Amino acid sequence: MMRVFSRRRLLTAAGMSCGLLLAGCSRTPATTATTGAAAPAPPAATTAAATATDQGSTLPFSLVGQPVTATPIEVAQTAQAAVLSTEWSFGGDYSEIGVLPLSGAEVFGSVSANPNALMSYAAAVLTPAGPERLTPAPPAIVDPEEYFEPQDGSATDDWIVWRAATVDVESEASSVIDNWQLWAYRRTGGQEAELIGSAQELNGTTQTPTGPFEVVPTTDGTSVYWASAVAVGEAWERQVLRFALDGAGDHTVVATGDLPAAVDGGVLFAQPDAQGALTTLAQWEQATGTAQEVMSISSADSSWQVTGVWAAGNHRAVAVSSATAEAGTYIGLWNSDQKAPQTWLHTPSAIIIGSAGTARFAWGSGSNGEETGMYAVAWDGTGLIRLGEAAGYSRPALSPDGATVLLPSSDGINPVSWTVASL
Repeated sequence: MMRVFSRRRLLTAAGMSCGLLLAGCSRTPATTATTGAAAPAPPAATTAAATATDQGSTLPFSLVGQPVTATPIEVAQTAQAAVLSTEWSFGGDYSEIGVLPLSGAEVFGSVSANPNALMSYAAAVLTPAGPERLTPAPPAIVDPEEYFEPQDGSATDDWIVWRAATVDVESEASSVIDNWQLWAYRRTGGQEAELIGSAQELNGTTQTPTGPFEVVPTTDGTSVYWASAVAVGEAWERQVLRFALDGAGDHTVVATGDLPAAVDGGVLFAQPDAQGALTTLAQWEQATGTAQEVMSISSADSSWQVTGVWAAGNHRAVAVSSATAEAGTYIGLWNSDQKAPQTWLHTPSAIIIGSAGTARFAWGSGSNGEETGMYAVAWDGTGLIRLGEAAGYSRPALSPDGATVLLPSSDGINPVSWTVASL
């Protein structure tokens, strides 16, 4: 089970990491059951090459029923240094926290008038001229049970959607509880941000457990897709959920699964096998209320599973990682009119934190201090670039069109700052 960090505390930890692995951030993607059953033990260590199940596959896993002939691109050896045009910078004192760029002049994130106070942040659009709050600033003295910290989100040309969560004041850094809320804000029209769903409303408790991987809410312009543990009888089950953007009506259960990425008219997501490993990618269509399998992975030692899913327009990306940390992660890129990834890249990170824009895909290793590089690539696999490094906070983020990137700067000593740059 992943430990969920307060965003503010994660930045503090990154500022003191000195390149070390941050406590609570797992380097190895554990196979986590989606129900209350115990997760199976990880397989014995093995090399990536030894796990190949199909001699015709160029990967250490196979795509069931689909040949893989493309040679994976080794990211660390192939990426070229990026040439970026800096637009503006901010941060370095914890008063503003960046999440993702909306354009060259706007960034979604959070702002605090008193950054020394952990529970003091409001969701905001950050600009060179100053922030525009999307939610009210918390009072000077706040009840921890009533404070929801703005955290990760995504955006389209019309909408910003994000998650917020309570902060575990008993923990120095993180929590195994994810008491989340979902928010949506229309970028045009002047309406206020809307609360569209919460863990407390879903499960009737403040004790909803976290999942195995980071999940970011995404939208297709009519719905918001999300994944959470859901109480089913006496057990917890990971489910992909749909919420209306306007907050009207009850949520819809899409399916058992995780890692949703909104696509036109529905959602792409990962489904578990009998052991709980996310080995199948499926797409659910809102018009029919049904899901169809997109692809399924198999490996000789059953150590490989889906650890990330992203989409932008008709572009798709999937991350496949092994329980063996040294095996790294494979990133597959393809278009919706193709049956499977046409490009594969291999990065040494055990897990990646990705961002999808119309023009390209970007990623870093999150808070795995041993891998600090940040990268971007065009959807056809060309133009692979190294965006820089950020010790303890390797999280590049792209604008919806993919033309702008938000890059954190962290040396493991000083507070994190951000640069907005054009690609």
